[in-house]
Amino acid sequence: MSVIYPLVICGGNGTRLWPVSRKQSPKQFQRVGPANSLTFFQAAMQRHRVPAFGRPCVVSSIDHAGTVASQLAQIQCDAQVIHEPMGRNTGPAVLAAALQLLTQDPAALMLVVPADHVIEGDLNKTILDMAEAAKRGHIITFGITPRYAETGFGYITDGGTTDIPGLHIVDRFVEKPPKPEAQALVDSGTAYWASGLSMFAAATIVEEYRRFDPETVLAVEQALLRAVPVATGLVLEAESFGRATSAPTESMVFEKTERIALAPLNVSWSDVGSWTAMYGISPANADGNVLQGDVVAVDTNNSMVRSSDRLVTVVGMSDVIVIDTPDAVLVTRMGHDQNVKAVAEQLKAEKRPEVEKHTATAHAWGDFEQLIDKSCFNLSALNIKAGSSLEVDPMSAREAIVVKGNLHVSNAHMQTDVVEGGRILLDPHLRSKLTNRTDDPVEVMFLTIDPAGTARPDVPLARYA
Repeated sequence: MSVIYPLVICGGNGTRLWPVSRKQSPKQFQRVGPANSLTFFQAAMQRHRVPAFGRPCVVSSIDHAGTVASQLAQIQCDAQVIHEPMGRNTGPAVLAAALQLLTQDPAALMLVVPADHVIEGDLNKTILDMAEAAKRGHIITFGITPRYAETGFGYITDGGTTDIPGLHIVDRFVEKPPKPEAQALVDSGTAYWASGLSMFAAATIVEEYRRFDPETVLAVEQALLRAVPVATGLVLEAESFGRATSAPTESMVFEKTERIALAPLNVSWSDVGSWTAMYGISPANADGNVLQGDVVAVDTNNSMVRSSDRLVTVVGMSDVIVIDTPDAVLVTRMGHDQNVKAVAEQLKAEKRPEVEKHTATAHAWGDFEQLIDKSCFNLSALNIKAGSSLEVDPMSAREAIVVKGNLHVSNAHMQTDVVEGGRILLDPHLRSKLTNRTDDPVEVMFLTIDPAGTARPDVPLARYA
């Protein structure tokens, strides 16, 4: 029996869910509900951890390597991870995973899973029912019966049944139609929302890609051949991968191949593309409110209020959305939050850090939280995991203060241990390596002073030793 390998693609920035979703910590890595809930990515990984599914594969940006590793560890999930040096849309990501899987299992079936959707229902039954069709060479796209005329989704129209029960012919694809056309598609009863899920044999998708874009296949093959293994996975070689056509699998293969087929899904599905959609999938209290975190709501109805780490109070409101993070607050009316993307675009144009990153971030080596960030002064807190290390670029007046544990500091010319309560001024000309050689986490305060304010004091913390 062929094994189905889930492929979870972690692309996209999800700016419509700002201020929680940001470029360096996008939607897929944010929790779906309260503080104890899984993230979108973790929920996608857990969905197919059942018999008949093999070791999952993850394709993600190298910028999110630490986050992926940390979130996989939290759910104790062993996955094969491929890091992209830059985003090239879903096509090259799927192709890289397929080529890699073929070296391990020539009969591999692949299930492409979006990392940032919410799905409830017996999804796996339909997938397993379609495994034989995938083995026969069909490329199967899964459709959702539309609930309303949504202009932001793609549609697949049904061209009739096949000799395989549950498998349909694809008549055509319609990408984000205007309202009248979307309504006509819904009224026809023969159209489905494109769910983003698809399944096929790894060999099939590579064969079809070779037919339609052999140059991209060659580029991705070279990127894999020259890939560099790191602690968190495999990093594709940038120059070769950059030559791959940046386009989704749908336009590169699905819309051209004769092997395409449709399988309707009987599940509850949402791409959670807005805060209003997030409210719609979250359990509400008797007043119709979704309250997450430390929130007090008085005389408030049909609203969503989400707090990250402090008390938020709402009085006398209805149909509002309030999203609080340590460095930004969003307040909007229910149904008006599609314009949140415009806010993020304006912040990006103004080069505001609030659109790029959170004050706290997770990395493979541990956690980083920015406490104070001024033009000439930066104070950050580092929590370095047992046995982990990171490298820091040289800059004048950078000092590490050990709050808890024992820190090993080294550069090209020296190495020393800094005990709890100790401090060390890092070399302003050499890259420093901070290592936790103990079995317990090490807490470090990291101070950068630049009196002239000529350089941003941000600490580069994405390198792995």
